[in-house]
Amino acid sequence: MSRQDKTVNIVVVGVGGQGLITIGRILGNAAIVRGTGILVSEIHGLAQRGGSVIVHVRIGSPNSPLVPLHGAHVMLGLELTEAIRYLNYVNKQTLMILNRRTIRPSLPKVRTIPIEDTIRRLKSLGLRVIDIDAYNLAIKAGSAISENMVMLGALLGSKVLEGLISIEDVEEAIKRIMHPRWQEVNINALKLGYNEVLRRIQSCS
Repeated sequence: MSRQDKTVNIVVVGVGGQGLITIGRILGNAAIVRGTGILVSEIHGLAQRGGSVIVHVRIGSPNSPLVPLHGAHVMLGLELTEAIRYLNYVNKQTLMILNRRTIRPSLPKVRTIPIEDTIRRLKSLGLRVIDIDAYNLAIKAGSAISENMVMLGALLGSKVLEGLISIEDVEEAIKRIMHPRWQEVNINALKLGYNEVLRRIQSCS
């Protein structure tokens, strides 16, 4: 069976304002560039900035837009609390690519779990976790708001989309979608995320 005969299920989770919708849009455009089948569906817990957001992405030969419960091949978590919220989409084979970032809710007296404790708990469950500091990589790329592109690059660096969507396809999609002023910094961020995860995977092999 070829890669095109398979479907890779991805859930992208985080909060409003982190650019999750942009990730889905770029992947959709990149799939068109490659000629790969894709379905993207967005669900917003709260409409305003800071509310819970999950984007379902099914790439290859999808027959429905939503990833089944416990059916994700990859969780791309831009915020750790939201990654925990949506653990019902993962299984022991799911690759969790997580940003080492928590965003404190606007509600008073709500405490966030320390980042190291969260990562430790997830790994203790036997889950496959790659955690990266996307914020500082985005700063290195030239802008903190390119954090989402660092995470998209991390997804590509994991090679789960190999044969379906390449980093070159995504670069082309960025050039199609984004204003020229922001293309360079976002492509830089994409490459930093890609190389970080690729390096981590190669060091473990």
